[in-house]
Amino acid sequence: MRKLVLLALIGVSIISCKKEEPVKDYLILSGKIENYKKRDVTLSGFRFEKKIKFDKNTGSFIDTLKIDKDGFYTLICNKKLINLYLTKTDDSGIIFDYKNSNIINFEGVNANINDYFQLKQKTWEDILVNANKLFSLEEEDFLNKIEEYKDALTELSISKKLPAEFLKQEVKNIDYECLRNLYNYQDYHVTLTGNKDFKVSESFPNPLENFNYSNGNDYMNSYSYRAMLEAELKNIAKEKNKEGEDLPLTYLETVQTEVTDTIAKNDLLYNSAQNSITYTSDLKEFYRKFMAYSTNEAHKKEITADYNMLKTTAKGQPAPKFKDFVNYDGGTTSMDDLLGKGKYLYIDVWATWCSYCKREIPLLKRMEQEYHGKNIEFVSINVDDKGNEEKWKETIQDREMTGIQLMAGDSHLKLEWAQNFLIKGLPRFILIDPDGNIVSPNAPFPSEGEKLINMFDELGI
Repeated sequence: MRKLVLLALIGVSIISCKKEEPVKDYLILSGKIENYKKRDVTLSGFRFEKKIKFDKNTGSFIDTLKIDKDGFYTLICNKKLINLYLTKTDDSGIIFDYKNSNIINFEGVNANINDYFQLKQKTWEDILVNANKLFSLEEEDFLNKIEEYKDALTELSISKKLPAEFLKQEVKNIDYECLRNLYNYQDYHVTLTGNKDFKVSESFPNPLENFNYSNGNDYMNSYSYRAMLEAELKNIAKEKNKEGEDLPLTYLETVQTEVTDTIAKNDLLYNSAQNSITYTSDLKEFYRKFMAYSTNEAHKKEITADYNMLKTTAKGQPAPKFKDFVNYDGGTTSMDDLLGKGKYLYIDVWATWCSYCKREIPLLKRMEQEYHGKNIEFVSINVDDKGNEEKWKETIQDREMTGIQLMAGDSHLKLEWAQNFLIKGLPRFILIDPDGNIVSPNAPFPSEGEKLINMFDELGI
């Protein structure tokens, strides 16, 4: 009896000492790419982005990833974008030649889905060819092409014997993609054909009929749904916004009233606030409403940091000073060199690669001519990346740019002076008074004509 008890205890001891296998909560994403010369690839998804090191010696990459949910991702290999479906614990692999990327081999349990994505892209190219050709079509031909494309994708998705849950979402994604094309047709057709009087017929399908503004699952899984929702909310905000009111603020209010889903609402508010907080004319009210509407603590923390920085460059605050920027006329120039002369400073922050910046140049030149000899100085500050001084000089010569031309020597995203204003997009115009205080951290563009002139008139310029 004692022997049996001893054996039983030993058995219990062995079982209790046996290590439990850890539950896998990650996936391994690997790939082999021939003729790829870059140092990394990027995996992008909804609120997810990760750079993965590419080993040029072996022509491969591998990384262990933790993702919050099964879903749709894009592998960005320089200019090649590859759609992927990843599940939280299933390893995936990809093999292709960058110079001949029409043939891609996928590995793993999701290989069938990822192969379907490639066939889907080929279907787009075979039927719709490209966006310019599609949206240039006359209305009847356009609608026929959209119907043909939708039918082809539906047949393809069914024939591939895709998993039931994926197929359920993909049918909706196909529908949203086609609806978004309908939504964009009139505006794109006008742009491509130059026919400014074009309007779709009364029988044209209404893409917003029964459109759900608050579907969190579709928001996460369909780019077309997200893009269409955001575009329509911006249109609603523009219609609501009265002359003289702050559009970024109206957009926040529109999201709050039109969208009830927490995921979609928080993301839309955050996407807007990241950029619009630097452009709003009522910083304090914009921040107050964002904080009241958003329930995402990480988003609120980030926007609070932006708000605290922008408070230091709000109207009436002393302007941050730059020092020793290269002057096109020779030597260097600091802000202190420009102050103390009784003149306002109208500063244009621009870059040679920025097409919107170049559009403003002729109007800026005209504005300077009109105000020549008055109590204002026109200053252009270039924020090209380091090493572009010759390109900067060539642009000034080619476009016969006037005023004080300075080069900061670094990108606006890295330059401390620019980041004090939280400059994220170009061009940016800043107006500073003769005492060095900020009149407007977001002054009207030259292309806004009357709005800018009215500001100058009010200041006695």
